[in-house]
Amino acid sequence: MSDLKLFASTYNLNTRGSSVTPTHLQHWLRPAFAGDDEAAAPDLVVIGVQELIPLHQSLSGFGASFIANFQNAIVAALDTLSASVYPSHSPTFASVAPRSDYRATFIGSIILLVFRNTQTLPQERLGRPSISRLGLGVGSNLGLNAWSSDCGGYGMGNKGAVGLRIPINRSEGQDYWETFTFVCAHLAAHDENLETRNANYRQILSSLLFAPSSSLDKPLQIWQTSHLVLLGDLNYRLTRAPTGLESALIDTARRGRETQTDPDLKKERQSLVALDTLKEQQAQGKAFDCLLEGDLTTFAPTYKRIVGQIDGYNKKRRPGYTDRILFASYRAKSNTQSELPELNAETSPLLARTTADHASNNDNTSQTRITAYNSIPDLTASDHKPVYAILFMPPPPSDAHDQFSTQHQTPFLAFPPSATVPAANSLSLGTRQVIATALDRCIGLLWYSAIILGAGNLPAGIFVELLLVLIGLTWWKGMW
Repeated sequence: MSDLKLFASTYNLNTRGSSVTPTHLQHWLRPAFAGDDEAAAPDLVVIGVQELIPLHQSLSGFGASFIANFQNAIVAALDTLSASVYPSHSPTFASVAPRSDYRATFIGSIILLVFRNTQTLPQERLGRPSISRLGLGVGSNLGLNAWSSDCGGYGMGNKGAVGLRIPINRSEGQDYWETFTFVCAHLAAHDENLETRNANYRQILSSLLFAPSSSLDKPLQIWQTSHLVLLGDLNYRLTRAPTGLESALIDTARRGRETQTDPDLKKERQSLVALDTLKEQQAQGKAFDCLLEGDLTTFAPTYKRIVGQIDGYNKKRRPGYTDRILFASYRAKSNTQSELPELNAETSPLLARTTADHASNNDNTSQTRITAYNSIPDLTASDHKPVYAILFMPPPPSDAHDQFSTQHQTPFLAFPPSATVPAANSLSLGTRQVIATALDRCIGLLWYSAIILGAGNLPAGIFVELLLVLIGLTWWKGMW
């Protein structure tokens, strides 16, 4: 049984989703068919998108059809790439979520799409996916802590997270399941909101919950899984604008360098990575403390770039590695990431569990490993650059029943002590859905109508709306 190849990518499209063509999609997804093993197509493809369409469209509910078409375009791009790389035996791709559930895989303009290779992961090897959504925008602090399999019901979807959890049986000749959990997040923006971003992450840990298999069980958190991939626009910036920023970040082509992984360029970027606030908070145990990541020095900060240009940054904004892909696995080796020396068996519950489970096996091929972590700078539709990662996940060992105490299920990750399940909410599921949807729809429809009434001019549209309200009130008073 071979390793599972997982391609994950995140892209903040800055509301320019309508400008993305099939050619752009193929360029974005082409790295999925490369990596350590050039002959292997990905088994799973995980796509996280933020700001696909303008927020007034997504909040008002008018973006669902566009998102469905975008999902179909991703599948078409994957199939086209597959046919070009493997003309004689090209695999095809399909969503792991039933078509009836596609509306649940986004909140606001945050979209999570997961696709399977139909040759290597036929439908019978997959369990039923569970989907969860969490709004972290306006209203997220109103005490609406609740859970369901398809609707978070916390706050507006201008910021938030979408999660998908799916069991997969890769074992041959035995019934042994692994649970894969994927999370796409868009956290609070702006330099000064560092603590808010940390709080957003803690909310995801505690409140992005999945329905249990039994009504007697508690809801499941994202850490109760065999493998976890968290990606998105996490919005962590640099601590300050570094000295000599232009010389450190200048495009590789201008310096005559052939690849982004040039050793001199990687060394140059170490000073930038040292200023990354996510790693700073991670080292202090305030956020993402049990998650692993690839080498950030392989690419330049992905925000805030200039639309239409391969290189260059908006000098009015502090640059940052805002777009990230982090992971955890029950088979992740404790020293996988040299960038995170503070994560070891003594300080990390996750790695302590992993080390204990696999102390007798030092072979890297038996561990979940990341073989590529990079951006795609020549995609210029947005003020962000897409980031991708390639992970290889070994199958459960042949003696899994002897190694693991759980029957028919690989071990879950060790549980972070700070991530507690929130108390059950007295609000019914229907009430929570109404509150969450009402916040989005009210703001979205008012926003959308203002743009229409103002012929694209939002202030003018708001003025017209207020004028109409005043006329309506005057008419109403006249009726009495």
